[in-house]
Amino acid sequence: MLRHIVMWKFNEGVEKQSIGEEIKSSLIDLCKSMDEVIMADIVYNVLPTSTHDIILILDVKDEDALNKYATSKEHVAIVENLIKPNTNSRVAIDILS
Repeated sequence: MLRHIVMWKFNEGVEKQSIGEEIKSSLIDLCKSMDEVIMADIVYNVLPTSTHDIILILDVKDEDALNKYATSKEHVAIVENLIKPNTNSRVAIDILS
């Protein structure tokens, strides 16, 4: 199994609640449609002491599954049209277990 964790900061002036929910629902819907995804969660209601505003925690079968997820046309569209315009300071880590 591989755990993929990504964190972003929202851009200044972004409505965190509505954009956070839109990102969450878009990515969760995509994950539900992919057999390679074991589990997905997105959290955007973090405390002000946090260094980032939104986090994706994704468990997939292996590196091939992560690549299929990352390069899918649906994922690319979400990233280009929703995530990139509203966030910055992307941090990611992939953990094999």
